[in-house]
Amino acid sequence: MSAENAGKRQRGGGDGLVAATSATSSADLESMLKQALGRIDSLERQHEEIKMSMGRETTALRGDIRTLKEANKAIQALAERQTRALREDICRLKAEKKALKWSLDRLASKVQEGWEYPVAIQPNEYWQDKGYEDEVIHDLKVEFLGGLKGAVSELEHGVCDSVSIGSVSHDEDLMPHWNALFRSFEHINPYDAGVKFYIISTEISEEVMRQMCHHIRHRNISQVHFENIRFVNVRGAISELGKALKSPNLKSLSWYESLIESTEDMTLFTQFLTQSNAVNELHFNENGNENAHALLSGVDFSRYKVLDFSYNNLQTIGRTDIPDLIAANSPLESFYLGANRLNDDDAVLIAQSLLGNTHLTSLDIENNNIQERGMRALYEAVNDTSTLNASSDSNHSCHLRGLTEDFDLDAINRDRGSNGRYMNRMSKIHKLMADRYRNGGGNVSHLNSEMGGEDAVLLAPYLMESVVRRHDALQKSYYESSACSLGMLYELVKDWKMVELFSFR
Repeated sequence: MSAENAGKRQRGGGDGLVAATSATSSADLESMLKQALGRIDSLERQHEEIKMSMGRETTALRGDIRTLKEANKAIQALAERQTRALREDICRLKAEKKALKWSLDRLASKVQEGWEYPVAIQPNEYWQDKGYEDEVIHDLKVEFLGGLKGAVSELEHGVCDSVSIGSVSHDEDLMPHWNALFRSFEHINPYDAGVKFYIISTEISEEVMRQMCHHIRHRNISQVHFENIRFVNVRGAISELGKALKSPNLKSLSWYESLIESTEDMTLFTQFLTQSNAVNELHFNENGNENAHALLSGVDFSRYKVLDFSYNNLQTIGRTDIPDLIAANSPLESFYLGANRLNDDDAVLIAQSLLGNTHLTSLDIENNNIQERGMRALYEAVNDTSTLNASSDSNHSCHLRGLTEDFDLDAINRDRGSNGRYMNRMSKIHKLMADRYRNGGGNVSHLNSEMGGEDAVLLAPYLMESVVRRHDALQKSYYESSACSLGMLYELVKDWKMVELFSFR
């Protein structure tokens, strides 16, 4: 073999090796590329999973932050309420101490002086000679003069908290007794809660009304109650009452069975009530439908705490003064509408207005013309059990009176404490879940329909925790049994969102 041929063979063999090496390198590169791409895909998937996990964790953390902020806000609000309550208690105790010292000093001075009723009480024969019948004389001596003498004594000694005068017609011979009462008003304790003044079944002259209202305006009289009064001059009496209503101490006015027949007189009465800045409690009863409507439409009740329009034959005929007042969510706490002629339409409007009200704690609609439709609307306004959300959105502050026995109201919004709305809401939701557990086939099917969506799993721990928390709180406050709380908790752990919860990242 020549050297030339050997060289050719050697070169030919070298080319084959190069080709084989090139093919191997290409396969390796392709494999490495696939591995790299696979690794990139894996990293991208991991990145997306981490991103989703971080998103869920961020959402959960934001939820926790919101919850903590709300809890902190509630704690701060509670602390502020408790602080205000303590300050009010301190102020009240200081005022009571001051009032008690004033009363003791006044009592001691009168005991030392010795006191007798300053007006002679005429014998029965005197009144018989004036034509009074024996029964009238008895009422005069016992009800009027007896009550007045006792009130004057208590006022003079500084220990009077209420005055009740009644059962008398106007007689000029009684003016010395009225004057004795009015003079004793000068000794009303200026530091206590104020005297309650009741005038019942009495005929009142212009002079008596003038003096009476003068002292109401300038003395510490906090409540005035007129019942079945016959005014010698109605227009003049209302004008004097208007002056009395300017008193900063007068908080409550009651006007029972003292019908104001003139439209002009009622307009004047309404005007004076509107101008009063201190009165926040009004009882207006047995005075007729038109008079009641005149007040409801003509007086600004936005600062009142108690309104009583019972026994007025009240019918709205499409007017919405009552639901509008409730919907305004004013400071009104008690609203009495019993023994009127409200109907189902009125009840439905009142029910709608209750959903936005958080201040009203008592509403009485007993003895009206409200039937099942209206009663159902009112009941559902304070206790809608159709869903958990509906129960949560119900009114949790107002206790209703006057529904039929078909509607159990005993346990509805009965807590009126500083934390009452929270406790009432908690009680309703817990009771709804307990009723479903005992009688409605459990809570799981309801929860699945009421709390659907991907985020429902986030609610599972909170719902289970709330069952325990509500049970503990309600058992402490209402001494309720723990019979079904463990069962409800077991039901949730066993059947609701546990798989999703444990696979949740």
